[in-house]
Amino acid sequence: MLEQSSTLVDQVEVSFIHETETIPGCYYEFARRYPDAKGKLFSGFIAGSADKIFESTNHR
Repeated sequence: MLEQSSTLVDQVEVSFIHETETIPGCYYEFARRYPDAKGKLFSGFIAGSADKIFESTNHR
């Protein structure tokens, strides 16, 4: 009762006082929750999928 997806994080250049560094930017995570047989939206968390979401946000 849960669909999840995420975008791959981009690297961005950030200027600091003494140098410019390339660092990971932000990513977006999408979640779609479906109602159960009683009409209540799934509000849980699927631990086994969490690491896959985080892996998908790592810049390669």
